Amino acid sequence: MKPGVYIFRDTKKNVLYVGKAKVLKNRVRSYFQKRSSLEPTKRIMVGKIADIEYIIVDSETEALLLESTLIKKHRPPFNVIFKDDKYYQYIRIALRDEYPRVDTVRRIVKDGSRYFGPFTSGFSVQQTLKLLKRIFPYKSCKEPPARPCFDAKIGRCLGHDLGPGSKERYLDVTKKLIRFLEGNADEVSRDLKTQMKDAATRKEYELAARLRDRIFAIDRVLAEQKVVSTKLENEDVIGMHRIADLAAVNLFQIRAGKLMNRQFHILQHVERESDVDILASFITQYYGELADHPTTVITRTMPTDVANLKRILGLRIEAPSRGRKRKLVALAEDNANDYLSRKQREWLSKEARAKLGLADITKALLFLEPPQRIECYDISNVQGTNAVGSMVVFEQGLPKKSDYRKFTIKTVEGSNDYAMLREIIRRRFGHHDKKNSSPARDGNSPPLQGGVAEGQGGTKQQEGWEDPDLIIIDGGKGQLSAVLGILRELDVLIPTIGLAKRLEEIFRPGQKEPLRLPKGSEGLYLLQRIRDEAHRFAIGSYRARHGKATVASLLDEVPGIGPMLKKKLITRFGSVEGVRSAEDSEIVKVIGVRNTAILREHL
Repeated sequence: MKPGVYIFRDTKKNVLYVGKAKVLKNRVRSYFQKRSSLEPTKRIMVGKIADIEYIIVDSETEALLLESTLIKKHRPPFNVIFKDDKYYQYIRIALRDEYPRVDTVRRIVKDGSRYFGPFTSGFSVQQTLKLLKRIFPYKSCKEPPARPCFDAKIGRCLGHDLGPGSKERYLDVTKKLIRFLEGNADEVSRDLKTQMKDAATRKEYELAARLRDRIFAIDRVLAEQKVVSTKLENEDVIGMHRIADLAAVNLFQIRAGKLMNRQFHILQHVERESDVDILASFITQYYGELADHPTTVITRTMPTDVANLKRILGLRIEAPSRGRKRKLVALAEDNANDYLSRKQREWLSKEARAKLGLADITKALLFLEPPQRIECYDISNVQGTNAVGSMVVFEQGLPKKSDYRKFTIKTVEGSNDYAMLREIIRRRFGHHDKKNSSPARDGNSPPLQGGVAEGQGGTKQQEGWEDPDLIIIDGGKGQLSAVLGILRELDVLIPTIGLAKRLEEIFRPGQKEPLRLPKGSEGLYLLQRIRDEAHRFAIGSYRARHGKATVASLLDEVPGIGPMLKKKLITRFGSVEGVRSAEDSEIVKVIGVRNTAILREHL
């Protein structure tokens, strides 16, 4: 009689549905006892179930959080899910630090920090932090308190040991920042005005001027916020609009009676779901990850299982029939309607161009039907160091970023792009099931794969990787030939082409002359976009790895400095440059006298 999460899978081990239950056994059994009482969607789902997995947890709250995580991970077709779901961003205040640092993270962990969010847009969270930095000179760098950062030197950061009373002043800044993010901007403004008057009385005019500027910044924020309640409530107002298989949710965030922010979310797989079920799914997934809950959530109708939602999430959920709150719901619904209509027009435009591009490619490569899944591969390295391979995926002409993969090159030394491509293709198709997933082709068209040979097998089916209908290699004849050899060895029969950047030429197996699509054609634009996306993804992965390796290599060369001491040095001084510029007495405190002497010899 334990709570937990259950997972339904089909014959191919694909996740169909993820659900939570107070009593697992009873909930799972209910799907199979009276199928006639199930909604049509659930009856279809039950007919596909081949395997059931369950996870027991200690509480219903843990079950709800685990359900939300698994839905985000697997994106099951019978769950209502966020379209293009990504992890939200949160503002984190690391309260356990001596001088609490402020930064952004994508996951909440129980580390004693205070989290605010979520923010659905990376741009919006950066704009928020930019504003907050002007009002509250908080600490955002990793430098320890004894080593002031650049912002500290110009008066934009108080988060360092800057003399007597500096820690108390900074902790006061931190408290004000927290109160501001909680929605108590008026209270913070009043405190700052008192401090400004006191500073002026003491004839500390420079401090008074800085406080005055912070007050002006807060006043500008307050002027932009709309007062919607005089009762100083903390509320979220949810308005929803749905069209076919999509629903848009507009969320008004009201803090201390003022409209602070609004967010939009798109949900999919909603066509056969009722409004109350969609609301329940949204509330579960959204508030299950929320750092700070409002007191009340206001909707048009009560979601299903509302009693459990209130109890597990600690929310008060209201569905007003009249008055101010009902008007706010109607306003939120109007905004959701407008947003979904605009997004649909945007998607239709992108999808229309993608279809035209696929049609051009289909005609040029003599396919009988468009390639639904296209994979493109690229290599990024400088003189063979920190090489990274990338795989990007486009489905129906649009990027599918959840299927992007990066490959750290393991077996090739030096600058050898051909060998690196062979390595990542071998790893990608290392367990191929020997099925030909190529799109139907014109009988008179030349083959786009390099023939058949005895091999080991291709797509990593156990990881849910599908076979592509077309493989694109960033490069010309040489890169294409290198890849075709591996595909023959692995018995992979998938159309493969090379796309050379200089003249945008398409190289095909067995064809001496390259193919050129007309300039300005949608087919050429789509191929360029896929190739450029693979290059962008590879470069990003290379830079991240190269940055880490640069730091690692300099300290790794120092005898006696192992992983633990290296970690302590980077944690204490922030970077190799920070170690270089540190006083010997500070380094001795971390790694001792002998290791400090050795370190100085090598740095």
